[in-house]
Order: sequence, then C-alpha cells, then structure tokens
Amino acid sequence: MQQRAGKLKLNLLSLRRHYTNPHEHYNALRAQDGLYFDETSQSWLVTSHKLATAILDDKRFLSGLSSLASGAAPAQMAAVSKQMVFMDGDAHHDAQNVMLRRLAHQVKQMPDDIRRFAREALLSAQAAREMDAVSEFASPVSLFTIAHVLGIPVDDRELLRKLEVWSDTFGDVTSGYFRGDMNDIKYLESYFHKLIQDKRKNITNDLLSDFIAAKDIFPEEEDIVANCMMVFAAGRITTKKLLGNGIDWLMQHWGVFQAEVRKEPRFVKTLGEELLRITTPTRYLIREAAEDIELAEGMSAKQVVRRGQKVMVFLEAANYDPHVFAQPMEFDAHRRPNKHIAFGYGPHQCPGATLARIEIQVALEELFAVSDLRAKPGSSPVWNSNPNLGGYSANPVTFSTLS
Repeated sequence: MQQRAGKLKLNLLSLRRHYTNPHEHYNALRAQDGLYFDETSQSWLVTSHKLATAILDDKRFLSGLSSLASGAAPAQMAAVSKQMVFMDGDAHHDAQNVMLRRLAHQVKQMPDDIRRFAREALLSAQAAREMDAVSEFASPVSLFTIAHVLGIPVDDRELLRKLEVWSDTFGDVTSGYFRGDMNDIKYLESYFHKLIQDKRKNITNDLLSDFIAAKDIFPEEEDIVANCMMVFAAGRITTKKLLGNGIDWLMQHWGVFQAEVRKEPRFVKTLGEELLRITTPTRYLIREAAEDIELAEGMSAKQVVRRGQKVMVFLEAANYDPHVFAQPMEFDAHRRPNKHIAFGYGPHQCPGATLARIEIQVALEELFAVSDLRAKPGSSPVWNSNPNLGGYSANPVTFSTLS
C-alpha cells in the first residue's frame, strides 16, 4: 500500500478530481497518521475518525472562516457569513438553540407529512413504473419537508422548484464551489425578504416565525434571511443525497431488505444509519486554528497546527476508517455500533440531525412499498459536479408494483 500511495498525488486538488471514488486517496492519507499538510492548498487534511472527532469537538478550531467563500462576490459572501454554521461560541449556541427548540416540537408532527410527500412521489411514478430516484423521489421529499419546517407554502409547486434551483447555487457557494449563476442567490434572498414581511403580519408555528421572534439573536432581517437560506439548502441536501445515492446500495439486496423491514419495522433505522455512513452527505468541513495547537495522541509523531491555518476534516474518510468500522467498504445493513459522523460532531453537529433521521426512515418505509426495484436498463447515474457535496444529480430506476 505504501508503494502504491507513493504514486498518488496527496493533495486537495487530487481529492476533488477523484471525488466520485476517493477511497484510495483516503487510505494513503490515513497512512500519514490521518493528518497531512497539503502544500498546494496550505491546509491540513484530516482523514482519521479519531482526529476528526477530536478536532470538531475542540473549541480552539473555529468554524467562522472568512476564507471559505473568498471566491464569491461580496454580496454572496455576506449571505454566507451570517449563517449560524459559521458562528462560534455563545452566538452559535444561542442561534442553534432556536432551531433545536422548534425542531424538537416539529419532529413529533412531521412523520405523517413526510409519509404523504413520499407516497405522492411514488404514486406519480406508478403508471410508468420508472422514476429518477433523485429528481422524482429524493428531491421532492426533501424539498417539501424542509419547506414545511420553515413555513414556506407548498401549494405553488412551480415556485418551489425555482427555490430549489436557487438554493442549490447557495449550497454550492456555502460549500466552496462557485460555478452557478450568482443571480440565483439574489433571487433567493428576495424571496425570503418578502416571505419574512408576510410572516411578520401572521406569525405561525414554524421555524421562520421563531427566527423573527428571536430579535436578540437575529437582530437584522439579513440575519434571518441568511439562516433561512442555510436551513433550506442544508435541510434538502442530506436526505436528497442519501436517498438518491443510497438507493444503489439497497437495490443490491432489495427483496431481502424489503422482507426484513416488513418483518421488523425498526430495522429501517439501522439501515438508515448505515446509509448515512456510506454516503456521507457532506464530504468535508473546514476549521481554522485560533492558536497554535499540538496534536499528538495516537500519532507516530506530534504535529502542530499553527494559528490561522485551515484544517479540512473529511467526514467521509472518517466514516470509512478501518480502525473504527470493520470492512468499511462493505454495506453492512446490521452494523452496530455505527459511530459515523455524517452529521458532524461536537458543538457544530447538525441541529437538524433528528429530523433528518426521521425523514430518512419514513421515506425508506414508503420506498419499500415498491417491488422489484432495479437500475433502469441502458442508463447510469449522473454525478453532481460539486466535489464536496457530490452525490447523484440523476439516478434512473424501474420497479414492477407499488402496494
């Protein structure tokens, strides 16, 4: 492995180029103690599970990175920087608690709505007995669910589709990928400004209303807009990628999994956790050292991350670390324990993780009503070009019946 590793270019650019199958690079980087300084990007690449969790749980590694969106125009940078994911300390804690309180209440009521969204998507495909698992199932389920959470009306489907496109551009910019139409972000901002004005006249039980009410935490309307955009993008990306990509793993033993879910409904939770591990919706997170930080535990030699240096924590690599996951390249539907960090780790762990898990479980339960699911003959999945978020942009499948 060491000889083969020597032939690989161990840098961020190479990882991005091979984002559809980066595991050979991850293995080579783990051979460097899971912490490697990339001269080309002037950043540390973290690929071990132990180091990833330690860094994400260390408050000396900051999330508020001015350099993250340096390739974006100033207006887009403002929208990105005001998101709670780029806050630290008390400001982040208080903003995240607004979300957590609302989601703790909504998760009790959401399963029926999610089930309805998933069933509607499958019924729409029933006549043709084929569908694009991304655009016709994963996308509408995730879109309608997060719209419901925020308090966005779901009756205008054409508007929702536009919001989805604009939000995809915003999600790309937030993740450091700048190839979309930046006007999309302006359109999305304008929509949320209007929605906020309407919502102020009619406060309801939704997350946007809670953002408006939390004046001490979100004092300016721009703060509310930025975090609505963040929630709308992040709330779709996780389940869209998991369902769109995860279906490939499920199709390998569809009948077996289907029978087991029917026999033991709780099995779908274990199945969902393994899908989260093996698809890992966000590949990496970026942190910045607030001071010189020595890392030595579990390493052959200590390393010092200097103040101001960037650290790129590869969640996907950590979720395939053989020191934590036996046979990590294998899809183990019964894997326990499953200590994946698909939702991050530490203070910045995704506040929507509980809702996302419920969304995934309910969507899978409905999906297992489909019989004989398989890849559409003569077709193959199409990859999203964003090397951080990745995932399929299309994945055609066929099925025989829908019960």
